Amino acid sequence: MKDTSTTSTSIESAPTERVLVLPGHLFFIETIDVPVDLETAEIPDFIEFSLETIAPFPVEQLNWGYLHSEDVASILVYATHRDRLKNVGYTELQAYTWVLPDFATLTGACFPSETLVALESANNLSLLLYDKGTAIPRIVLVAPLTESDADQALKDLRASASNLPKTATTLRIRTGAIELSEQGQPTFHQEPADDSPSALESGAWTTLAPTEAQLWQADVRSAEFKETERSARRLGTLLMRITAWAAIFALVLVSIEMLLLASQAWLSTLDKQIETQRTAVLTIEDKQALMIKLEQVAKNELRPIAILEAANNIRLKLKLGIEYDSTLVEGENHITIEGKATSINALNSYTESLKQSGQFELITAPESITRAGKTTFTVTLAYTHIDAVAPVEAPDAIEVPVITTPTKEAKI
Repeated sequence: MKDTSTTSTSIESAPTERVLVLPGHLFFIETIDVPVDLETAEIPDFIEFSLETIAPFPVEQLNWGYLHSEDVASILVYATHRDRLKNVGYTELQAYTWVLPDFATLTGACFPSETLVALESANNLSLLLYDKGTAIPRIVLVAPLTESDADQALKDLRASASNLPKTATTLRIRTGAIELSEQGQPTFHQEPADDSPSALESGAWTTLAPTEAQLWQADVRSAEFKETERSARRLGTLLMRITAWAAIFALVLVSIEMLLLASQAWLSTLDKQIETQRTAVLTIEDKQALMIKLEQVAKNELRPIAILEAANNIRLKLKLGIEYDSTLVEGENHITIEGKATSINALNSYTESLKQSGQFELITAPESITRAGKTTFTVTLAYTHIDAVAPVEAPDAIEVPVITTPTKEAKI
């Protein structure tokens, strides 16, 4: 187990920064091998059990986190006593979006060869050993920067660790700005601490954006707080999405309402124009209907008077009590009669007489309803006009003049 003592007091930054980066020298750091059959969901419980074994304090009194990647067979665990953080001024950890040690800002960094990274921050120097192609450091050593400068602290850390490889590439960098997205996801920017060619050629560490799962693992607050906060953030994100969709839906509704109002105004204008033209249109329609009727009369020799006269003659001749309510004469000499009959038999006799007259033919079967002793009916007939033959009158008697011949008297 590696630990460093606190030699200076740090003042907690304002909660408005939302990401609190703690000095790495406040934590003791340990690398734990991961059992082969350990599931990802079981890692937090496994770390708690391991801390109970290696930590000098109960787990309930510790702020701890870890760095883990599936391609590495070990977990980097770090922890500190809560009172230690309070003593140096870090008391409002719950006010931040994320609380991480400074060396955790390199989460996700990857190097093409075995690399020894010296990370400088305002309060301490961290020395991290990365194996080739791995995203989690195998060794982390931290020293506070108080009276000694970064060069001297780096020499001291190298001297204190005999297991550091001599052939590893050394990269000196310092922590830079932290950007936070609208969703609360931080992006960590690092910059070279010197002008060495290796620092300028390596770019997999300059801008790092850990995933939410990696951030929750690295966060040092209690497991209970992180679980509650994670649920609250998920709910908040869901509410924000619902609010955004509701705003979009409301905007769509307002747009539709405005379109409806514009459509109604347009329709109202059209109605007014139609109303002003209604009289002229009705006059034109009446004239057109009259023209149609005149054309029908001209083409089909429509004989409304002859039709009515023929039908009425049969009605009067039968004396069945048939009454007309309305008659409609249409093109092709069709007549529709609506009226009343004393009985259904009287109606049948009337329609039969119409057919037998040779002038009428039923187009549709008569429709009739009998109520209270009265039968109302509707019948549609086709009329064929038959010209009446004028009677031949006998010529007047011709008077033949009588011619008399004079006679001679016979002489005796």
